[in-house]
Amino acid sequence: MAIDAITWFVERAAEYGLEAVSSWSNVRAALAQIPLAILDLSHPLAWPYLLSSLVIAWILFLAVKRRGETECRSFVEFAFPARLYRHPSTRLDWKFGICDLTLQFLLYTPVMTGMGLLGAKAMTALLVGSWGWEPPHTLSVTGIAAAAVGWFVLHDFVNYCTHVLFHRIPLLWSFHRVHHSAEVLTPAAAFRVHPVELLAFAAIQAPVLGTAAVLYQNILGEEQRITMVFGVSVFTFVSGILGSHLRHSHVWFSYGPVLNRVFMSPAHHQIHHSVDAHHWNKNFAVKLAVWDALFGTLYLPGRREALSVGLPDADRREFTSVSGLYLSPFVRAFQALVPIESRRG
Repeated sequence: MAIDAITWFVERAAEYGLEAVSSWSNVRAALAQIPLAILDLSHPLAWPYLLSSLVIAWILFLAVKRRGETECRSFVEFAFPARLYRHPSTRLDWKFGICDLTLQFLLYTPVMTGMGLLGAKAMTALLVGSWGWEPPHTLSVTGIAAAAVGWFVLHDFVNYCTHVLFHRIPLLWSFHRVHHSAEVLTPAAAFRVHPVELLAFAAIQAPVLGTAAVLYQNILGEEQRITMVFGVSVFTFVSGILGSHLRHSHVWFSYGPVLNRVFMSPAHHQIHHSVDAHHWNKNFAVKLAVWDALFGTLYLPGRREALSVGLPDADRREFTSVSGLYLSPFVRAFQALVPIESRRG
C-alpha cells in the first residue's frame, strides 16, 4: 500500500512538473509569464514591493544625510554604489537570477504548485477521510481572522525550523551555502537560491498549506476577502512593502528596539549573512523574530554595524560561474553522505 502511494505521488509530481515543458506552446506560455511577474503581487518582483523598498531607501538617505552620516552626494550613489553593483559576485547573481527566473516558470512553479495540490489531497484524505473531520461551511469574521493569523504563525514557524535544519544538517547545508556564498549584498542576491532548497522548502510546507486548504475549502467569496489585499494574503502584502528588497542590500533598515523583538527587519537578515563569529547562526526567521527569541538565536540590530558577508571557509573558485552554483552543491552533498573511508573503497 505504501509503495502504491509513493508511486502515485511521484507520478503526479512528475505530471505537474513537466506540464510547462510538455509542448512548445506550453513553453512559450510559461516564458510569457516572466515579464508579468512585476504585476503579480504574489511574486517578490511585484512593482509595489520594488517601489516601496526604493521609497524606504530614499527616506533613509535623507535621514542619514541630514545627520551628516553619509558622504554620498546623491540617492543613486547611496542606494546603488558601484563597488557593490559592479562586484563580480553581483554580476554572477544577475546571471544566476535570469537563469533561475526562467527555470522557475518552466519547472519550479509547476512542481511547487503540484506539491501544494498533493499536500491538499493528502491532508483531505487524512483529516476528512481517515479522521472524519468536517471542514466548516462558514466562519465568523473573528474566526476567519483568527485562522488566518494562526496559519501565518504556523507557516512562519515551519520556515524557521526548515531554515535552521538547512544550516545544521551538512547535507542540506551543501545546498543552502549557495545562498550564503554571495560576497556582497544587493537585492539580486535574494535569488541566489539552489533549486534543491526551493523544492525542499515547498515539500516541507505542503502539509501546512494543504491543511489550510482543507479548512478554507468551503470559505469563499466575501468571507475570505477580509484576509486578502489586492488578491493576496495581507501578510504577504505587508511583508512585501516593508522593505523586503532591502533584506539583501547594504541599506541598514531596522524596525527599532521594540518591533525588532517581534518582527524580522532587513537589518536582522543582513546580520544573518555576516561572517563575524558573534553573528553566526543568528536570525533564522523570515517574518517573526519571536522564534529566534524563543530558541536563543536572536541577534537584535542596534546601531548600524559594518558587516562582511560570504563564506569565510569557501574556495572562491567554487562560486564563480552559474554552472558552479548549480552543480558544486551535489559534489558536497555526496561528500556529506558518503564517508571518506567508503569512497576510498
